[in-house]
Amino acid sequence: MTFITKSMLQLTVMLLFSPIALLVYAQSPQLKEQIESIVANKSATVGVAVWGPNDLEPLLLSPFEKFPMQSVFKLHLALLVLEQIDAGKLALNQSVAVKRKEVLQNTWAPMMKEHQGDEFTVTVEQLLRYSVSHSDNVACDLLFELVGGPQALQAYVHSLGIREVAIVANEAEMHADDQIQYQNWTSMKAAALVLKQVEQKQLLSPTAQALLWKWMVETTTGPQRLKGLLPVDTEVAHKTGYSGIRAGKTAATNDVGIIVLPDGRPLLVAVFVKDSSESTKTNEAIIAQIAQAAYQFELKKLTAVMPN
Repeated sequence: MTFITKSMLQLTVMLLFSPIALLVYAQSPQLKEQIESIVANKSATVGVAVWGPNDLEPLLLSPFEKFPMQSVFKLHLALLVLEQIDAGKLALNQSVAVKRKEVLQNTWAPMMKEHQGDEFTVTVEQLLRYSVSHSDNVACDLLFELVGGPQALQAYVHSLGIREVAIVANEAEMHADDQIQYQNWTSMKAAALVLKQVEQKQLLSPTAQALLWKWMVETTTGPQRLKGLLPVDTEVAHKTGYSGIRAGKTAATNDVGIIVLPDGRPLLVAVFVKDSSESTKTNEAIIAQIAQAAYQFELKKLTAVMPN
């Protein structure tokens, strides 16, 4: 039987009514309301996860929806590849042959433009950089071949305790059938948990962790999404996903990332815009406005608890 002492009760009361606690309990609904106002009247389904540095759980919008990940799953893939490198199953300097005729054609693949000839070699490290920083689809599928395919990646992610996610197809398979992208899905909580694994730095060796962070910070895609309305010098480690537009509808415009606050603490934000009839500019503006709202919310919390 548990007894509550007078001192324990006093401590509980002090914590509940401390400035930080009041901010968490009083202002979190305000942030959610602000996010809801951003997505209101938009012809799209929007999922959001915001996980502040002092939050025990993420703030979630559309928590039960399944969102197509598109290239966001390249972050999950990078975690698995780097884990296998740490385990000695793969090596960063390991050479991989690329045969132009055998890889996915007519797709986003900066690597194929930067290398000449019908056949060339790249290292695993280069494939990872192309896949994460440049969202290269050919590099992604070559990495899938190294680790055993989408099924192996799904099993790995599930082994981390992240169950609300499915990865069943690579880029080539998604290109072959537009509907398959919906089978590579995540919940918003699962998206937040993947970011948490990266932020906590417990899965990978320090070397692998540093490389992944570098590639995410150097991401060249989606500059108008999470980063779009943040101060220009804000460090953001992120991974985007995008489906393209078909029949006037965009299946996925996504961005997940870790925003470094001015005091160095991490703010985790994931935004997925699904089945949107809005313009690309509007879809990206939704993501940027939500990131800005979350960022400013954390700054206000920080200012409120700092001494005068």
